[in-house]
Amino acid sequence: MTKRKFSCFNFRKDEANNTGEIDIYGDIVADGFQWFDSDITSFDFKKDLDALGDVDKIFVNINSNGGFVYEGQAIYNQLKRHKAEIHVRIDGMAASIASVIAMAGDVIEMPANAQMMIHEPAGGAFGNKSELESAIRSLEASKQSIIAAYKSKCGLEDSAIEAMMAEEKWMTGQEAFELGFATAVSNPIQQVALAKSPITNTFRNVPKKLLEPAADKAKPEPQALDVDTIVEAVVARLQANPVEDKTELAQPNKQEKGNPLFNALKALSK
Repeated sequence: MTKRKFSCFNFRKDEANNTGEIDIYGDIVADGFQWFDSDITSFDFKKDLDALGDVDKIFVNINSNGGFVYEGQAIYNQLKRHKAEIHVRIDGMAASIASVIAMAGDVIEMPANAQMMIHEPAGGAFGNKSELESAIRSLEASKQSIIAAYKSKCGLEDSAIEAMMAEEKWMTGQEAFELGFATAVSNPIQQVALAKSPITNTFRNVPKKLLEPAADKAKPEPQALDVDTIVEAVVARLQANPVEDKTELAQPNKQEKGNPLFNALKALSK
């Protein structure tokens, strides 16, 4: 495994079976924009892909919010031209450009409770009319290339894909399978939490359950404290094992008066 300053996605090679495995567990960014340790660039991905060597099969595990369009397209193309069989596994979420990377898989496997999201590319521009028009053309070109990647797997008409992108379409594993964006649905797994990043804030229709931390176990409802029952138990204990000095119980001071539980516990401690 290589060690780099800004990358924590991993690659592993199974020499016995001549297979490789790569994790994409972060945002897809351009060089110089690595804000978090988990951020991934196409340059670093290429280095790890090459390090796997001449393998027959590569598992690509994804849990990513997406990120920079051109970086994601570069990763998609790197996987598409690799001679190995590409088996994509969406462990938690493949959103935005990460969903495009997923389309490079010969097999795209999603647990039933995983999520895939597709939407239109976005960007910003500043300048005169011609510069803004150029930015719009660039966005349209990116959009068409993304549609082509989706269409290569799902086979839907361009207009149908475009409509889903416009609405920011979120799909469970089952929904993605039914629409052709996944080739297999596996049993639900422990839901991987949505990674926090500036990119997530740009999404409009994030399912509420992805934004709320799931409790590991159901917490029991708090029970009301039955003071009378506790006092009775303490008194019974005192009667069975009387204390030598009960003065403080017989003559409580003002601070203790009106608090039988406190008095009983104090007497019990003697």
